[in-house]
Amino acid sequence: MGKKQGRKAGNSKNKSASPPAKELSSSPATDQSWTENDFDETRVERFSPSNFSELKEELRTQRKETKNLEKRVEELIARVINAEKVINEMTEMKTMTREIRDKCTSFSNRLDQLEERISAIEDQMNEMKREEKSKEKRRKRNEQSLQEVWDYVKRPNLRLIGVPESEGENGTKWENTLQDIIQENFPNLVG
Repeated sequence: MGKKQGRKAGNSKNKSASPPAKELSSSPATDQSWTENDFDETRVERFSPSNFSELKEELRTQRKETKNLEKRVEELIARVINAEKVINEMTEMKTMTREIRDKCTSFSNRLDQLEERISAIEDQMNEMKREEKSKEKRRKRNEQSLQEVWDYVKRPNLRLIGVPESEGENGTKWENTLQDIIQENFPNLVG
C-alpha cells in the first residue's frame, strides 16, 4: 500500500468512527461527549478533498433549506401581519358593535318614553272625548230647553188674520174680538 492509499483507508476508518455531518449538530449531549481531538479530526475530515464535493452538496442543500425556511418565515410573518390586521379590524368592529348597541339601547329607552307619552296623550284624548260627549248632551238639552222657552214665549205673539191690532195699551178690543170668535166656533166651551 502507498501513502495515499493508507490515508484514504485511514480516512475511511475515521469516517466510520466519527458521526456523520448531520449528527454533529444534532444533539448537545453528543457534542459534549466529543473531545477536542475528535473535533479536530472531524474538521480535518470535512475539509479533505474527498469530502469537498459532499460538503459542497451539503451546503447547497442547506442553502435550499435555508431559502425554504426564509420563505416559510416570510409567509408566517405575512400571516402574522394579516392576523394582526384582522384582530385590529375585529377590535374596531367590536367597538362599533358596542356603540351600535348603546345607541340601540338609547333608542329603545326613547321609544319607551314616547310610548308612555303617547299613552298619556291617548288617555287625555279619551277623557276629552268623554267630556265632549257630556258637553254635547248638555248642548242638546240646552237647545231643547231654549226651543221650549222660545215656543212658550212665542205663543202669545200669535197673529190672527182678520183681527185688527189694538192701538195703545188698551187690549180690551182684542180680548172682546177673541171672545166673539171663540163663541162662534166653539159654543160649548163658553159656558
